[in-house]
Amino acid sequence: MSDVLEKPESKSIVQEGKVSIYQPTQEGLIFPELPQFKSHAEHRQYLKERLVAACHAFAIQGFDYGFAGHLTVRDPEHPGLYWTNPMAIHFNQVKLSNLI
Repeated sequence: MSDVLEKPESKSIVQEGKVSIYQPTQEGLIFPELPQFKSHAEHRQYLKERLVAACHAFAIQGFDYGFAGHLTVRDPEHPGLYWTNPMAIHFNQVKLSNLI
């Protein structure tokens, strides 16, 4: 019975020396890396800028705002909190200053 209850040894599908299964093996290809931040504020700014860019990408694709039309990122300093686009503001009108 103990044979059944034991967890099998899990093996990673990520090759040794790589950070992702999507990291290319070919020479000369660039794989984006996660930047290192000196402060929570710097990390927060980075995330908020990408949130605004994602909202603008949604606008370009024709998505609209509404009750279900929101994107979020978790705050790096306070992981129980998140940043999101404001309700009733079209995706193409979202900017750093109006994130909530």
